[in-house]
Amino acid sequence: MMRIGVMGGTFDPIHLGHLRAAEGICGAFELDQVIFVPAGKPPHKDHGVEASASQRYEMASLAAASAPYFAVSPIELNRPGRSYSIDTIREFRSRYGQESTIYVIMGADAFQDIATWKDAGALISLAQLIVIARPGWRLDEVERSMTPSQRQVLGDPRFKYLRISEITPQVARQHDEPRLVLLVEAVSLEISSNQIRQLVKEGKSIRHLVADPVAAYIAENRVYQPTCATIDA
Repeated sequence: MMRIGVMGGTFDPIHLGHLRAAEGICGAFELDQVIFVPAGKPPHKDHGVEASASQRYEMASLAAASAPYFAVSPIELNRPGRSYSIDTIREFRSRYGQESTIYVIMGADAFQDIATWKDAGALISLAQLIVIARPGWRLDEVERSMTPSQRQVLGDPRFKYLRISEITPQVARQHDEPRLVLLVEAVSLEISSNQIRQLVKEGKSIRHLVADPVAAYIAENRVYQPTCATIDA
């Protein structure tokens, strides 16, 4: 029986905040693997995704090479049409078996919109949700800000607040149950992909915001850069 973490996103680009969060959750919950899943055609981001799907996948792969327990899946890039998390989790559930535990790792900002996702109620029954803080979002606001209609869509989930430093293997396994949302206070780096893209456009350094191989890839392939701009990677 495997314990798998799934972290989806546009990863435009993937940065050290993503890696630090994945590292912390992987260790605390004793996961066998954390799989980064770049979105192909995200339904909630019709505009604003600047790098191509292949570029985002390449950058995620370069970043994931930093740890043997990180992996990158092209599952949503290979799937035609929109990228829906429920389809991805159903496929992973089939691939890894019903006995495996699957955790969906997401930021508090993404969770605020989860009631609008396709088959959101089924999603939190198939996988354990781990919600972490994001720049501008506090975990103590997550449960309080949910509306009655959002709760109904999600099947009236329960919430549990955990500090990552207090999670033992026993504690982690006690919470393997559907419709329980874990609000995990983890080490958070105040980094955003939008900030990184803007720095690149301004010709400024992005060192220590993304993994070095990702910075090199962005520079070499002129991702996010105006035609005449240069970057100190």
